[in-house]
Amino acid sequence: MDKKKKSLGRDPFEDMNDGAPSKSVEKLIKRKSPRGTPEAKEVTVNIKLTPSNIKHLDDIRAKLAARNKGKMSRNDLIRIAITLLSADDI
Repeated sequence: MDKKKKSLGRDPFEDMNDGAPSKSVEKLIKRKSPRGTPEAKEVTVNIKLTPSNIKHLDDIRAKLAARNKGKMSRNDLIRIAITLLSADDI
């Protein structure tokens, strides 16, 4: 009973260096951000606050300090307000 040798397919390690190496991993590493995602950009903004706005921010800062929530600057509170702002608020 002779068993015939059957090919199981091409040996993937036989000719590794024959073809050009794939650059896909290198491209993923070099790419700054995934496709389709906007890059975060920092923008410098100058704003004018009214005295009532300043008083309101200072009141919030005092309440947060009383709750031991850390020292928050006016800039931090404005960034939080912008993040929470929606079209329904206006």
